[in-house]
Amino acid sequence: MTVELAEYLIGLDKHIVVDGELKDDFSLDIRYPMKFRLDLSSADDLDQNLMIDVKESEKKALKISLHHQDDNTQYGLLRVDYGGRHTNPPEISSTVPQKFHPYAGQLLDCPHIHYVVDEYKPLVWAIPLEDDNFPVKSVDAREDYIKTLQAFFRKINVKTNVRFNQQMLIK
Repeated sequence: MTVELAEYLIGLDKHIVVDGELKDDFSLDIRYPMKFRLDLSSADDLDQNLMIDVKESEKKALKISLHHQDDNTQYGLLRVDYGGRHTNPPEISSTVPQKFHPYAGQLLDCPHIHYVVDEYKPLVWAIPLEDDNFPVKSVDAREDYIKTLQAFFRKINVKTNVRFNQQMLIK
């Protein structure tokens, strides 16, 4: 996976796919813990198989990812982690953008965002969300999930109009 291909795939206008059909509208049920996968495609490049993967762990760590799939593998293109930990590679090659340099070898114990960097495995480099333009810097309550998903969908150019149905917890 190269930065050029990752940026191309992230930049494509894409729609949620259901039963092989690109959807203009989609209803998404938000249940807890959150765990779902959405298939995506682009009318501009139907050869690309993309997916969004959302997982919430028992520790309330939330991961939202965009992946490119081929016949046998998945390549991460972008991932936002809330409540997770990540350690960046210690070595900085000439392909590592400057924004990652202060975080070489660092443990990120804060919300962070992973990107593709040439000559490295996909998503092995991350920076704190506070140093990125992703608008939702923290998820403090489950009520924040919808705005977080909306921000992620905008960042990866999902053009499907997504309506969120939030499951109410009654005790």
